[in-house]
Amino acid sequence: MNIGHVIKILRIHRKMTQEQVALEADMATSNVSRIEKGQRQPSQKVLQKLAIALDTKPSILYAASEHSPEDIVNFLQQEDDKEKHAGNPIDLHFTYEARMMLSLFNELTPNNKSLLLEQLKTLHRWQTKMDQ
Repeated sequence: MNIGHVIKILRIHRKMTQEQVALEADMATSNVSRIEKGQRQPSQKVLQKLAIALDTKPSILYAASEHSPEDIVNFLQQEDDKEKHAGNPIDLHFTYEARMMLSLFNELTPNNKSLLLEQLKTLHRWQTKMDQ
């Protein structure tokens, strides 16, 4: 099964347009269309962005691509249910900005991650003082 087909099925299941997915993934709508049609294979980086936009994981997309077209929706629904009932103490639903920040943060080197965290802490302390 083509991973683009899985992306399309999940997008439709999530009631999203190609434009919405493209905006969330910070890519062109034409790229989403080509991927869904199987005209282009997504790189790991693009697949990660699409997975975030569709509120899933790349591993789920790959696993779904191993199922028959009729079973993909059921498989994805089961995976959604597992995530909801995983016993996580906090149910996190990130905004687009938060997901983008996490995605960019994960691409940084360890040294740059440390530097950014220190800058955020300093900014937070400064903001807290200004709010008082």
